[in-house]
Amino acid sequence: MSGKNQQKLKIIAELPQTIRQVTLAAFLSKLFRAKNMDFILVGGATVQFYTQGTYLTKDIDVILRGDTKEMIEEIMNSLGFRRTSNYRQFGHPVFDFSIEFPPSPIEIGSRTISKVNVIETPEGPLEIIRIEDIIMDRIIAGVEWKHQGSIEQAKLLWMKNQKRIDLDYLTDFAKKEGYLKTLNQIISR
Repeated sequence: MSGKNQQKLKIIAELPQTIRQVTLAAFLSKLFRAKNMDFILVGGATVQFYTQGTYLTKDIDVILRGDTKEMIEEIMNSLGFRRTSNYRQFGHPVFDFSIEFPPSPIEIGSRTISKVNVIETPEGPLEIIRIEDIIMDRIIAGVEWKHQGSIEQAKLLWMKNQKRIDLDYLTDFAKKEGYLKTLNQIISR
């Protein structure tokens, strides 16, 4: 690992937890983009971002688009990350959370997600799943896996972002996937 990258990781590791994951994701995104791979932040770190840190997570989930077979290992190892017991997760000694690379594409319910948001960070642009899609992801997880925490995350995302959510898109998505009743319970509170 280069001294410059090692120093950067140490600086990121010292950031407040509310911005640590997004900043690290943007730094990694820059490295993967240089290898012609799209790097899209999904999962709990996006809930943390969209709730301005009201919800905190202990990992980063990333979907990569492109030929990723050897590049994930090459880039992550060059930064000092090592594969953990789970074949998709990587850990680093300066971070108290892991980075996971679920398989591409981004799928929520029966829908493949292709449109994402781009946010600007001090480390550059970062592609991130849209609020509406992460709400649907959490609703489906809550209903199908009986995971109340996912429903609470969906409610929190709604409460923090309702003025900018595309409610027509979200309602149509929930209706087609069979979760309109749950969505209505979330948005009526």
